[in-house]
Amino acid sequence: MHTLSTLQKKGHTIHTVSLPTTRHALSAYYILAPAEASSNLAKYDGVRYGSSLIQEQVTSEVLFANTRRASFGPEVRKRILLGAYSLSAAAIDNYFIKAQKIRRMVQQDFDKIFRLPNVLTSENKDVQERGVDALICPTSHAKPPSLDQIRQTLSPLDAYLADVFTVPASLAGLPAISVPVRAPGEDANAEQGLSSYGIQVITQYGDDHQALTIADMLDQTGVCQVWDPKDVRI
Repeated sequence: MHTLSTLQKKGHTIHTVSLPTTRHALSAYYILAPAEASSNLAKYDGVRYGSSLIQEQVTSEVLFANTRRASFGPEVRKRILLGAYSLSAAAIDNYFIKAQKIRRMVQQDFDKIFRLPNVLTSENKDVQERGVDALICPTSHAKPPSLDQIRQTLSPLDAYLADVFTVPASLAGLPAISVPVRAPGEDANAEQGLSSYGIQVITQYGDDHQALTIADMLDQTGVCQVWDPKDVRI
């Protein structure tokens, strides 16, 4: 609310919007992303791509299995296996195809609320006067966990849920940027100047400049803490 109040004082108007399909975005993402990873990483088999760890003459199946098992970490292997299943003949209709349909529905939800049309998907190129220029929302549903929490207590489900606010924009292919902000009364020097919160700015496809402009505005007004351009997520 502090961030929204700051934007209102700058002359911006705040509107409530509805994105009903985005509640399915996280589920769709964790089908599509592993499927794409499985397909894209299949070439790293130790023959043309990736380092072969076996010197003696072996069958291609042994070469592939050993090279891929040694070259990828646990999370990557997990996603490759999940993606391979999603793309299998027995599962592709029930998982991958349906997730693709949800991706399209998420894109359509965003297109309905933005003032600018999506130049890639919209046949109507007119500006929607009642639409919004940008979406403002939290970057995460909770404070970022510490490294010790990630290593010891954070479950895979909790780690995946941390993506719930950032996945919809990524799924729809929209520009978005997360900037650290201070809550009212938060000490600017606490924890070596690092904020416990993040605000995400999402704009229409191709409107990257708008997202960066709003983020810079928040930075200049002091709502945001000092942030490094290297941290920009587009």
